[in-house]
This record gives sequence, structure tokens and C-alpha cells, in this order.
Amino acid sequence: MNSSDVFVKTDLGRDEVKSQGLGILPREARTLLIMIDGKRDYQSYLYALNQSKMFASFGGITSLLELLLELEYIEIVSANSTSINTQTQPINQSSDISIESAVDRAFNNKSPKRMKAIGNIFKTKLSAARYENIKSDLAVYIERNASAAEAWGYLLLLEQCVNNSQLLILAQEIQRKSHGDLSLGMTSFIKRIEQ
Repeated sequence: MNSSDVFVKTDLGRDEVKSQGLGILPREARTLLIMIDGKRDYQSYLYALNQSKMFASFGGITSLLELLLELEYIEIVSANSTSINTQTQPINQSSDISIESAVDRAFNNKSPKRMKAIGNIFKTKLSAARYENIKSDLAVYIERNASAAEAWGYLLLLEQCVNNSQLLILAQEIQRKSHGDLSLGMTSFIKRIEQ
């Protein structure tokens, strides 16, 4: 990607935003998709968002933009908002490289390994985002449905969990040892963790 590349949502991207669901996108990618306005360039996004906590945990916005491009939720347009798919004029007046050659260089020459790597990043980050969402939801559920002392103990154990298997063991333990709403709610958390 070039620092002057401008991104716009495609019809597919606009549909994803309108759906207001999480679909296949991780929360970070969906948030970035919503922020794409067709006016700011790649450098602006890097400067404003790359180090924010939300995007830094995903490896920065570059991998998210690549993912959104790969899934065809966004596309690159020139600085004057002319789509790269229909225009072969230069990217800007000081450059003699056509948009077509920029597209070829940026996308068509990517090796299959590179495309697979993006897919693997997506799967890994989606899994991590799903785990973090379940963990966060479980913490809120424990706070609302356990006594203060019981909640404190479980939240300490929850904070030490680092993967789905540890989260599952904790949810099963809470279900076995607790009573009432706290125990009953663990069934849905166990199902979510096992998916």
C-alpha cells in the first residue's frame, strides 16, 4: 500500500456495516471498516490509529486493511476518488505510475503464501477476539451473579486463564461449585467455549 492510497467501502462493505452484526469480521476489522470514509489516505490511518490499543493488539491497521481488501469490503481509490478498477490515470500528478500497474504490483504479484498468511492472521485474530469476548462476558456475568467474595475469587482465577481450555475448566468448576443463577448461566458459556 502507498501512503497516498485512499480507501472506500464496497457494496459488500456497506452491507456488512448495515447488518450491525459481527459476521465473520473480528471486532477490530469491523471498527476500522466503519471508519473508512473515502477521504483519508493510508498515511492518515497509520498516524491516527495504528498505535491505538484496539488496533495494536491486532498487529496494527495494515493487516486489518489487507484483510478488508482481501475480503473485498473495501477498495483503493486515487486521491481524487476515482476507482482503481475503472481508471488508468496516474495516482497523483507527480507520479507517472498508472493505477493499473499499482494494482498489479500491490495485489496480482502476491504469492499464494502471502495470501495464506493473511488468512492465517485472520483466523488467529478471530479466535483470539472470540476468546477475549467470552472471557469479558464471563467476567461481567460473574460480577452480576455471585456474592462479592465468591466473585472476587472467580475473577482472580479468570484473570489467570490464557486459553480456551483453561476457560472451560473454570466455567465447569463454577458450574459444579456454585448455586442459583451463577451455576445455571455456565451452561451457555461452556457451549460458547466449546464451539
